[in-house]
Amino acid sequence: MGDFISGNFHTLTNIGKVRAVNEDFADARLNAFGHLILIVADGMGGQNCGDFASRTIGMGLVQEFLDYEKPFTSSKQVEKWLYKAINKYNRIIYKKAHDDKRFAGSGTTLTCAVIFGGNLVVGQVGDSRLYKINENNQLEQVTVDQTYVQHLVATKKITASQASTHPERHKLTNAIGVKFNALVDIQEYPYHGEKILLCSDGLYNNVPFYDMQSILKSKESVERKCVQFITFGNANGGSDNMAVVIWEANN
Repeated sequence: MGDFISGNFHTLTNIGKVRAVNEDFADARLNAFGHLILIVADGMGGQNCGDFASRTIGMGLVQEFLDYEKPFTSSKQVEKWLYKAINKYNRIIYKKAHDDKRFAGSGTTLTCAVIFGGNLVVGQVGDSRLYKINENNQLEQVTVDQTYVQHLVATKKITASQASTHPERHKLTNAIGVKFNALVDIQEYPYHGEKILLCSDGLYNNVPFYDMQSILKSKESVERKCVQFITFGNANGGSDNMAVVIWEANN
């Protein structure tokens, strides 16, 4: 319960080659009890709006995590804390978007993970992603995109390969800040020291899956891997902001 998690993490965002502002947020923190939080948020709504939304939810969750006054003892405890904290900042974004016309349309995706005592608790809103290197030493997508195209795939109306080029593949079915109460998909998993990657769609849309796997499995430092992800993304067009978080446990 109170075991300090041991390892290395790094975070990085980049504006890419097309966007006028960087609306992506990425962070990773250890708290006083040795628990770890990883966060990626991809803002939407344009200048000011997306930046405000992604940083409000991202920085808010970090502060709530660091201020929490007792160690987590169960995944259910983390789930309750996470849902409450996400909704607190969701409502701040929602209210700002409705009370101030300059922030109309503010919203953001959110992918976050809390790792503690052999547990991984993942919160998902939108289409940023969490990946891990699984027991077969292969890259595996853990989260499920909350998009119109993913719904079409799930209902077998299109194939996964068709989804990758579908004209509405960026259309979200869920986001932070668009409703008073956030609809958060929270899943619990055992954690055995797997390498973890969180990223926004700007990264995974510009870095092929095989290259993502190769970078994450390489012997490079987490700092160097983050740089490589961004470099590959920009070399392949840099069509959006990019955010990346990498965690590697000392096994």
